[in-house]
Amino acid sequence: MIILKIASILFLILTLTASIIAVKLFGLEKKGWNFADIAFPLYFIESYIISDRIFYHSLLPHLVLLLGLLAIGIASFFLFKKRTFSYRRFFKFFWRSGFILTFLFYLALVITLFTLK
Repeated sequence: MIILKIASILFLILTLTASIIAVKLFGLEKKGWNFADIAFPLYFIESYIISDRIFYHSLLPHLVLLLGLLAIGIASFFLFKKRTFSYRRFFKFFWRSGFILTFLFYLALVITLFTLK
C-alpha cells in the first residue's frame, strides 16, 4: 500500500513535469499545444491504474460518465448560448476542460488513497 501511495504522488508530479518538458522540447506550443493536451490522456490512464489497484472495481466508468456529461454540457453551451457549433472548437474546449476534470478526479483519487487505512 505504501508503494501505491508513493507511485500515485510521483504520477501526479511527473506527469505534469514531463508534459511541460515535452511541449517545450519539441516546440509544440508553436502548433497550439500546451501541457494539458499531453497530460489529459496520461491522467486518464493513471486514474485507471491507481483505482484498479485500490478498489475492488475500477473507477473508470465513473470517469467516462463525467467526461460524457462534460461533453453534453459543452455541446449544449455552444448550441444554446453561442448559436453555432464547430467541431474543432468543441474538441479543443472539451480536451482542455477534460484535462481539468481528469486532474481533479485523479487528485481526489490520491486523497482517497491517503485517507484509507
